Amino acid sequence: MKTLKAVMIGTAHVHVLEICKYVSECPDMELAGVADTPPLRASDLEGDKPYSRRWNLDYVRRYGVRVYPDWVEMLRALRPDLAFITTENQMHVEAFRACAELGVAAVIEKPMACDYAQALEIARIARRTGAEVFVNWPIAWRPWLYQMKEVLDSGRMGRLIKLRHMAGQTGPVGPGAVHRGTDGHRAEEMTSAEKAKMWWYQKDCGGGAFLDMCCYGSMMSAWLCPEPCQAVAAMQGCFVHDWSDIADNGMMLLRFPGAAAVVEGTWTTPGAAILPGPEIFCRSGVISCERRGDEVVVKLTDLYGNTEYLAPQAADAGRKNIACAFSQYRLNGREMPEMTRLDLNLRVMAIVDAGLRAARSGRTETVDSAVWGG
Repeated sequence: MKTLKAVMIGTAHVHVLEICKYVSECPDMELAGVADTPPLRASDLEGDKPYSRRWNLDYVRRYGVRVYPDWVEMLRALRPDLAFITTENQMHVEAFRACAELGVAAVIEKPMACDYAQALEIARIARRTGAEVFVNWPIAWRPWLYQMKEVLDSGRMGRLIKLRHMAGQTGPVGPGAVHRGTDGHRAEEMTSAEKAKMWWYQKDCGGGAFLDMCCYGSMMSAWLCPEPCQAVAAMQGCFVHDWSDIADNGMMLLRFPGAAAVVEGTWTTPGAAILPGPEIFCRSGVISCERRGDEVVVKLTDLYGNTEYLAPQAADAGRKNIACAFSQYRLNGREMPEMTRLDLNLRVMAIVDAGLRAARSGRTETVDSAVWGG
């Protein structure tokens, strides 16, 4: 069987560490090259502590992968089957355009873009060139989420009424921060001045908790709610990182024709204190999940308070991680998970965009997803 050739474009995003680990563990894919992109802010190269772009690149070297000095030349030289884009959020369009012009399929690390206009540009490039594009969500590989959706879709708990989702941690390099793919390596203490140099804390690079974390609940809402989102009310604030121009907390209230969703994103809360999935409120009860040691179990609570815990489902090779999913798709003809596909992610970005506009205007903003397809 053919081995797929993959490359990494950008080491600014900490998820480059996780994806490189997944590629190294995927028997049908090899990591052929990695190259960082020029930072949007020169100061982003000054740090060398854990989870800085320089540290990320050095960590990736342990896989024995060739490091290229120029990411475009790497694409031209290798012509890979797949390129993972783990740049600053603001670089997603440029990086995908280069991949598409060479006929290279791409996986963009979430969120798809900084706003809906950029997301539409990515979609137009894909349509014009025929290049495939997907979006990687770390939560797309959590089996309990699919089990929760199966219960919801079955109608067992009745029709969806409300969804609540919170995502976050103490920030990408905050106290106690640990990112997958590093064997539990924790972030080191950093001064405000050191953090301020990183793209994560710079609004014009696509930084901030609103874009980084509220996108999760927006995606979960679009994935679980059968009808399109109509409008969003939102607010954001910077309560801890007051030396930067980004928000470290964001809140969104989503209106669907027959349901609502409450979405929160934070960079000021330890991840261990946050539920590992959404709370799904239905006419006949609630679907939620709980941590039990290293496992997460799905919990059903009826209107009388009776509870039932579901047995975890068997592992699915096509949902193990993004590398395995793409390999199954390209080599065996299996569909990519819906969370990764373009159409859903356009809806997600329309919701996020409405949230960003609502947070700025102080008004409820409509979701402009109807723009696509015209």
